[in-house]
Amino acid sequence: MKSINNKVGIVVVTYNRLNLLKEVIDSLRNQTYREFDIVVVNNGSNDGTKEWLDSQEDIISIHQGNTGGAGGFFSGLKYVAENDYQYCWLMDDDVICDKDALQELITAYEVKPNIGFVCSAVRGLDGCPMNTPTVDQRPSPNGYPYFYDLIDRQMIKVRYATFVSVLLSTKTIREVGLPYKEYFIWGDDYEYTQRISLKQDCYMACKSKVLHKRSIQGALSFETETNPARLKNYFYMFRNTAYNHKKYNGKRAYYRFLITLTIKMIKNCVSFNFKKANILFKALSSVLRFNPVVQFPECLKS
Repeated sequence: MKSINNKVGIVVVTYNRLNLLKEVIDSLRNQTYREFDIVVVNNGSNDGTKEWLDSQEDIISIHQGNTGGAGGFFSGLKYVAENDYQYCWLMDDDVICDKDALQELITAYEVKPNIGFVCSAVRGLDGCPMNTPTVDQRPSPNGYPYFYDLIDRQMIKVRYATFVSVLLSTKTIREVGLPYKEYFIWGDDYEYTQRISLKQDCYMACKSKVLHKRSIQGALSFETETNPARLKNYFYMFRNTAYNHKKYNGKRAYYRFLITLTIKMIKNCVSFNFKKANILFKALSSVLRFNPVVQFPECLKS
């Protein structure tokens, strides 16, 4: 396996959003921290993305079929971990990074040893917060949560986050494995970051800032969703969330969530919203047989 001198492998997963992707790449090229390679995982785009990527001399391109965001991040993390980078920085193809976003993540990561991951503070187009990570309220040895242990460094301890802007070491990737590519989309980031935070302290680096240009700026909702393309993806959200409960929150939380889904399905049937009811039925039907296995990158070769 070849050795890469650059320190950070930046993984961007893209699908049919070439104009946005170009904005993302421009923001990465302008980072004040310069030791990086950009690795773009192209999930089968047919809008000219492949041709544009192949014409860029400073981008490492991985072209594959559409395996969803989960499959894209699986491939990207695998590549970075197997090519001897020290860090991996993850993001979607609609994340515009401040010039010092990477530098602030690196600085935060190196504040103390054995940090699992650090994530950026994310804002939307209106300046409001987006993709906020969940604060780690688990108790310290004396029984009190201590999520503000590094508040003087503008860092808040978190339990899980989205893949909008997350930095972790390749050592961590080799220890905890890769994201579940079987998730396809939705919930893979929550599962993976929680997998890490169970082993190591993780933080939001408040001084690292990025802009998320997602088409819907507010919180997503199954009840109000009308876009057919996005609506069908709720199948993955429900199935994957159920598995996350099963894996991390115990049987009570798992069965409570299944009951909630069942009630939602019945209500949609009663109101003759059979499209949404069918999505819920498919998710409930798939939960019992859904059991992905953690995969690991290949061992590095000297």
